[in-house]
Amino acid sequence: MVQISRRKLPEEILSKLFLLFFEIVGNKDDKNEFSIIINDLFSETEQIMIIKRLAIIYLLLKNIDQRAIADTIKVSPSTVSKFALIAQESKGIVPFFKGIMTEDRIKNFFEDLFYAIYSPTRYGTDWKTGYKLEFERQKKRERGI
Repeated sequence: MVQISRRKLPEEILSKLFLLFFEIVGNKDDKNEFSIIINDLFSETEQIMIIKRLAIIYLLLKNIDQRAIADTIKVSPSTVSKFALIAQESKGIVPFFKGIMTEDRIKNFFEDLFYAIYSPTRYGTDWKTGYKLEFERQKKRERGI
């Protein structure tokens, strides 16, 4: 559980601090620079917590079963349900992920095309490679990752 002071900050100061946080973290084009700042600001546990939260929302938007999400991400089913409710009312992260998902659909199209070429049902294809691709494809569709 995150420790935070009970004393609330005035809204004006809170907005200025948020702007400072955005300037430090949000305006980074370089992955290395972003990674260094995140590693300085957040502990490893906090980073994992944030990453898991993002993954839960993303997988929920891809219509992956909640139990499969809980098993894959190693969180409780109640955590997944909580974020399902949060995602329903989201005005920021859900539209962002929907933009990413359009790119995923294009990528999935090309993966499906690649699979059609190397399908184990296609004449002259190496069956071992084809079934391995099919297994990986099914696993990805079930787990979403």
